[in-house]
Amino acid sequence: MKIFARPHVPHRLALALLGAALTLGAAGPTAAAAAPEPVRVLTFNLRNSKANDGDNAWEHRRESVVRVIASHPDGNGPYDFVGTQETVIAPDPGLDQRGFLAARLAGYAVIGRSRDKDPDAGEGMVLYYKKDRWRLDPKDNGTFWLSLAPDEPGSKYPGLRHARTAAYGLFHELDASGAPTGRKLYVYDTHLDHTSEPARQHGAKILMERVAARNDQTAPVIIMGDMNCGEKSAAIRYFQGEETQLDGAPVKSPLALVDTFRAANPKEKKVGTFTGFKAAGKEKIDFILASPELRTLSAKIIRTRRDDGGYPSDHFPIEAVLTWEK
Repeated sequence: MKIFARPHVPHRLALALLGAALTLGAAGPTAAAAAPEPVRVLTFNLRNSKANDGDNAWEHRRESVVRVIASHPDGNGPYDFVGTQETVIAPDPGLDQRGFLAARLAGYAVIGRSRDKDPDAGEGMVLYYKKDRWRLDPKDNGTFWLSLAPDEPGSKYPGLRHARTAAYGLFHELDASGAPTGRKLYVYDTHLDHTSEPARQHGAKILMERVAARNDQTAPVIIMGDMNCGEKSAAIRYFQGEETQLDGAPVKSPLALVDTFRAANPKEKKVGTFTGFKAAGKEKIDFILASPELRTLSAKIIRTRRDDGGYPSDHFPIEAVLTWEK
């Protein structure tokens, strides 16, 4: 019988090969299990530029608004999504808040139209997103109306002076090379009515019906905006999955969302977000709500002042830093 001798491997080479094998073995699972980059979100009611606000007029505030957005949270990266409300869209560059911010926020793309029939004239919900990290799904984005005819531009809930809308999009995450990571999420930006409780309730119901019917049921959801109602209101309790009365009937939301601010600050008492350019009220009426699949890392109310001592807007913006739970 012929016996084959084992090939001789020098001691140093054997150690090197063993080290390389261990390194490769460790790198694979580690890379696969690497924590995803947090998702940084800001909601900001800008106060419309057409208001006669004297020293608080848009021309005196707009640079401070840019600074708030540019001074992103947690020191690790810019906001991924900025949802603005009362955003004026107009041909006059002095009034056009959507265009002003789009020009000043480098690296962001924008979606959102006017709430009125003319898409380029009036107030609207506008979403700015980091285009190097997120790709907007071209077939899954748009604006709908919180009315009895949600797909009819300019439609209003009965008795309202102004139309109310939500802008939304399905966003696909990209890695540093521009390739999809496979992670995705829906982002909605809205502004419920400030004069009518029935309209607020109806708006919340329409919004969640659209969320429940979204095309990609696997994608988590973020809803942000000025809700014009406090934490104990019917609309907010509905968003969070509690059974409540909406539109005169008992109803439970198809999806229970998490108030990200309360997830991070469960006992905070100083929560007023509307100031009217003066002292803040007691109610938190601005919210960032998220699916349970998104875990809140931090959240806060931003109380930055302008150089002249005034506020950037008549609402405090709210930020949240989130990550995927799984």
